[in-house]
Amino acid sequence: MLPSQALNRPITRKADENVQTFFGQQQTITRRLGIKMDNLGLLIAQQATSELTDIGQICPIPFTAPWLLGLINLRGNLIPVFDLHKLLQLQRSEQKKPMLLILGQGETAGALVIEDLPIHLTFTDSDKLKSLPPLPAIIKSYTSSGYEKNGQLWFNFDHKGFFESLATKVAL
Repeated sequence: MLPSQALNRPITRKADENVQTFFGQQQTITRRLGIKMDNLGLLIAQQATSELTDIGQICPIPFTAPWLLGLINLRGNLIPVFDLHKLLQLQRSEQKKPMLLILGQGETAGALVIEDLPIHLTFTDSDKLKSLPPLPAIIKSYTSSGYEKNGQLWFNFDHKGFFESLATKVAL
């Protein structure tokens, strides 16, 4: 494989859960990759393919919602670019350079504008939320469960279902 191919290939994470014993109690340890947008933490699905890229040429689509920035051409695939900051009315940092996080592959792929690099997180059973707090209606159906780690809430995010739901809402 050429170095350029190795650098540009998407990364797929396999399920990363194991059971460990702490103080005589068994705990499930879950390792996930998460993205933070303002105060909203989203966990990328365990077996999802993801890729980071600079924001390059985004081709706008006329008469669509302002949170659909347009399409990018990624190795011959047209990928819609969504701005969750606009969609969810989240605060944006002026000092940070935005980038794109592509989730999924082929026809099911979509890109999110993010400001911080994804981070690796480790959760135990005791971090799991017993119930979810109120979330914006547009994203609530795509966050099945969550965790609290160091005062930050993180939610399992069904990006495929979310992208499919946005496809029905893009026209003005």
